[in-house]
Parts: sequence; C-alpha cells; structure tokens
Amino acid sequence: MTAWSLTPAQREDVVQRLVSNICALAHVQGLELSAEVAAVAAAAIEKKAYTAAEVAARTTTGNRPLAETTSGYARKLGELVIQTVKDGGKVEGVAMPGAAIAAAGTVTHVDLTGSRDFLTADATEQLLAALLAPGSGVSTIRFSTKSFGRDAAAVAARAIAAVSGVLRDADISDVIAGRPEDEALEVLRVLSGALAGAPQLTALNLSDNALGEKGVRACEAVLKGKLFNNMSGDEGAAHIAGLLARAPRMEDIRFASSRVGPAGGIALAQGLMSGSCLVRLDFSDNPLTAEAAPALAAALARQPALRVLNLNDTGLGPDGVAALCGGLLQSYAAAEATGQPRQQLEELGLALNEVDPTAAKAVAALVAAHARSLRSVNLRENELGDRGAVTLARALVALAAPQSVDLVGNQIRRVGAVAAAKAVAGKASLQLLALDENEISEAGLDELRSVMAAAGKAAALGPLDDNMEEDDEEEEEEEEDAGNDFGLSDLLSRAAIN
Repeated sequence: MTAWSLTPAQREDVVQRLVSNICALAHVQGLELSAEVAAVAAAAIEKKAYTAAEVAARTTTGNRPLAETTSGYARKLGELVIQTVKDGGKVEGVAMPGAAIAAAGTVTHVDLTGSRDFLTADATEQLLAALLAPGSGVSTIRFSTKSFGRDAAAVAARAIAAVSGVLRDADISDVIAGRPEDEALEVLRVLSGALAGAPQLTALNLSDNALGEKGVRACEAVLKGKLFNNMSGDEGAAHIAGLLARAPRMEDIRFASSRVGPAGGIALAQGLMSGSCLVRLDFSDNPLTAEAAPALAAALARQPALRVLNLNDTGLGPDGVAALCGGLLQSYAAAEATGQPRQQLEELGLALNEVDPTAAKAVAALVAAHARSLRSVNLRENELGDRGAVTLARALVALAAPQSVDLVGNQIRRVGAVAAAKAVAGKASLQLLALDENEISEAGLDELRSVMAAAGKAAALGPLDDNMEEDDEEEEEEEEDAGNDFGLSDLLSRAAIN
C-alpha cells in the first residue's frame, strides 16, 4: 500500500483555506485577527496536523488506509483551529507577529502540555527556543503530552543540557505515546541522560511512560541519585517504591529530605527487596521512626554490595537503631555460616537518632563487624554520654583505616572523649576526630589534646570552640552493664582486640 502524503501544493492550499476559517471563526467569537497572525497560525496548525498524520499512518504491520489517515488529518486540523481561536489566535509553541518576546533570562518555565503532538526536530527546536537561548534561566520544564521521536529527543536533550545548571523541576511524563518500543526506550535514555547532568534537579515526574523494567532501566541515569528533596511524603514514597521494585539493578539511591514517614519507609524497604545491587543508600532527614527499622534492616540485609549507608536524622530512636543494627548483624552471621558474601560498609551515618548508651552497644557491634572496611562514622548529636562513648571506643580500636569519626554534641565528658581519642589516635589514616559541643572539662581538653599530639595527630582533632565545660563532678569510667552486647565481645575477641 502506498504511504500517505500530500504534495507541497496541496499543503499550501490547506493553509490558505485555514487562514479564512480562522479569521471567520474569530470574528464570530468577537475576536479580530489580522491576516498576518492568521497566516502564521494556519501554517503552524497544518504542520502539526501533518506530522501527527504521518506518524498515525504507520502501523506495526504496514500503512493505514489512505482515507483513514486523511480523515485523521482533517480532524486534527479542526481541533487545532478551534483551540487557536479559543486561545485568542495563539498557537502553542509559536511566536506570533507583534507578540512581546521576553528576554531569555526572564523566562523560568517552559510548559508544552496541551494537545497531543508528534514532535519533529524542527518543531522541538521552536518549542524549546527559550531553553536554547544564550543565558537561559529556565528552571522548570513540562514536556508532558508531546510525543518525542529520536530526532526530537536529541534536540530536547541539547536544550536540557543548555539549562542544566539552573534546572530544578522536570516533568517528562507521557512523552513517548504512539512510539515503537525500541524508539520509546531510546527517547527515555536520551532524556534521562540529559537530566542526569542537572545537579540542582529536585523534582522529577516520569509517570505515564509505561515504565516496566525496561523503562526503569532506560531512565536509570536520572533515577540514580536524583530521588532527593522532592517533598514526596508517604504517598510519593509508595510510588517510588513501585519503581524500585522494577529496578532490581539500582545501585545508588538518594531519597533525602522528602518527609517520608513510617509507612513510606516500609514501602521503600519493600521496594528494595527486589534487588541486591545497592551500593549507596541515603534516606537521611526523613521521619522514618523505629516502626520502619525492622523492614529496613530486612531490605538492607539483602544488599551485599552496600558500601555507604546514610540514615542521619531519621528519627529511629534508640530502639530503632538497635533493631536496625541487630538485624544486620544477624544477617552477617547467617551469610558467614553459609559462605555467602556480606556487606563491607565504608561509610555509616546514624547522626541525630537519639542513640543512647544502650543503643551504642548495637552501633559498636556494627562498627566492629566492618572493622576492615569502615572509613567514616557519623554519630553527631546523639546521647552517647561517657558510657556510650567508651563502648563505641572499644569498636573504634578495631578499625583498620578510619578517616573520620564525628561525635559532636553527644553529652560526652572527659572519660568518653579521651577513650575515643586513644582508640583512633594511632591510626595513620585518621583525618578527623570531631568532639565539639560536648561537656569536657579544661583538664579533659588538655588530656585529649595531649593524646592526639603524642600520636602525631594533633591536626586531626576538630575544633573545640563550642565545648560546654562540665559543671558537675566528672563521671568515673563504668563497668559495662550486663545485657545484650549484640555480639560485640565476640567480634572483638575474633579481632584480638577485646
């Protein structure tokens, strides 16, 4: 069957007829349009309708009947003419004669949502002119309802790259309608690759793109590390969890500062259960609470490649921290018993989680379990006190190459501070021991500095300007109380450190 097409003369004839129709309909609506404006609108309308007809004419088995395609072309013309008149003679994405054109730097939003159009490279170039203009300040884009082919996606990617430094909000939902699967996946790869280069991107909409596993993989470049600060809450977390469940090879997830509570945290944990390739996880600054800790521990136990875990300021509390660490430690024991690989954490963040002396035992055991790999421990602004700091110090001694230990703001006095210093001062790798905002006496500060200096690590001791000198009698070093030590003694015995 012959492919559908119109000759240039036929298309020009259509444009001329559209000019008359636009002017007539506008007059009926009490709107007077100049012939110049109507001509520009008519040409743009015909081009959009013709592009849509060309795409619709092709099917997976061949070409549609010519009459059917022509009928669709005519319908599209009529829809666009009516919409143009309703919009006062304006055609979406087309600069009209006499229209005020804002300087590129003043345009911050580009929104293509509206009629369903199959974009060509030329049409995309026109629609995204504000992004491509030198010095563009566009920070929000909406591509939804426009169908991008390979050529159009290449132009869009170039436009996104042009504003990558300022882009914060991107909606590329529903942008591959009517495209063959291979082309649709390529479009998603191209667009997500461009968006991955936008460091300020905080909001991303990928919905209505039939994202099965192939689609999620196609978008991996932008999903990896971009789920951050989007204020999604529990409902949004549930949607993201669905994406995670279809992306078992995801390696890097940053979902920080997103107001995710217990329900959302549990949903995300369940989504993580589908894969075992996670290397970095950042759920910081979300009120997950202790309720989410068991589900999170179960999900993390399935991630043998995990190297970075950031759960700072997640409201886990002492019970949640203990449950999380305990769950992970149990999974390690099971893995070792069966000869399976297990995690080797390099960075651990549990700051602002109300870790008290009892929960410190669980944290210390987790630290000791990663003695060969752990480089950074962040426990700032917890409630360790001297007893918790002494417990933690027992594990810090076991670390092979610690670089940073942050114990700022933990109600630590002389005994705990000196114990922590003695634990790490002899490590050649140490770059920072942070103990500010604690309750160390002047004598304790002198002893602390002396320990670090004697080991040649005076420069590694962080500032102590905001230390609050203790005003009560100093605590004496206490014996460890009886109770669950989460296997700490055994772990240290195996390392010949106890």
